[in-house]
Amino acid sequence: MAYCTNAEVLAIVDTDMSAAEVDDIIDEIDDFMDLMLDTGALGVNILRAISRTWSAYRVMLKDPNARRLGEYSENRSDQLKALWAQLQYMIKIAQGGVNLLMESVTI
Repeated sequence: MAYCTNAEVLAIVDTDMSAAEVDDIIDEIDDFMDLMLDTGALGVNILRAISRTWSAYRVMLKDPNARRLGEYSENRSDQLKALWAQLQYMIKIAQGGVNLLMESVTI
């Protein structure tokens, strides 16, 4: 079962790739996620967010005419860097790599 849908990926990136090609990318990404992450310990929304972001990134790499939606930029390189940074941050959190420290404050 895929963590995200074709429509979720296409809501992020505009591409001329066929639905089957996008589905193949989603399946590949989800297989990598199963290898990299403890998917049983993560919520459905987290898995969906990682899958759709990583899949959108891969679609943009594979289709040179693809554009990211929402934040239009003339520079495709900036769009790819933004998606990659977002993906890396999500994976780091999902792997438990971010520690938040809380300090008690006396008022």
